Amino acid sequence: MTSRIIIKNKNTLNLLERFPRSNRNYLPSNNNCKSIVVWGKILSSTIYYPKFTSIVRYMVDIPFNLKPMLGGLLISDGWLEINKSGNTRFFFKQSLKNSTFVFFVFNRLNHYCSTYPSLTTVNLNNKTFKGLCLNTRFYPCLTELYNMFYKKRVKIVPLDLYEIINYEFLAYWIMGDGSKAGNGLYLQTQSFKIKECVFIISVLIYKFDLNCNIHMQRNQPIIYISAKSINKIKRYLIPFILPSMLYKLS
Repeated sequence: MTSRIIIKNKNTLNLLERFPRSNRNYLPSNNNCKSIVVWGKILSSTIYYPKFTSIVRYMVDIPFNLKPMLGGLLISDGWLEINKSGNTRFFFKQSLKNSTFVFFVFNRLNHYCSTYPSLTTVNLNNKTFKGLCLNTRFYPCLTELYNMFYKKRVKIVPLDLYEIINYEFLAYWIMGDGSKAGNGLYLQTQSFKIKECVFIISVLIYKFDLNCNIHMQRNQPIIYISAKSINKIKRYLIPFILPSMLYKLS
């Protein structure tokens, strides 16, 4: 899909020439380290780092090992926000009882965050609900995900869901938006249209051979996965499921 990233100088791929006013000395030269490191395996925290320059933001990318997690969270409780420059940031929020899950995700994404997760308070029907929310900085590399999961600023089911979903993706989806339904499982897909839920079911059937169908909850569609199907794929999901979330598969 077409990227919304705004390039200052389209005639060059050189970031120094593309952003001539950006501070070139933000990252000091490193002529001492000669270690060979697998890209994406050792990403240190950048919490409270000074504001990134345009050059640094465009140098950042998302390694392949983080994309299944981001995909599973985005199709559930995560969301993206894009700014006028075409840069995007990621948000993820859960109730306080799931704070372990939020901090687990944060520990995998703290290379992209400027602050720690923050407490949130929502008042609904005279009740107060407290949660924990994390967000990343704005990055051009996250705009690729925005173009996959959004259309006219509304979240959609990615058209290439079949290609990007795997057991890790599904595990994070279940942790984020799954709920027990007897011995089966519900995926809370109320934010999607019925035809999108039909598309999701077709992917789950052909990719994982699951027995699932649509149930209506308050006139909104949710997806039910049978107990037999959950038992069949449980061993592939458990390596990615946090201990505090295993009850959803029991």
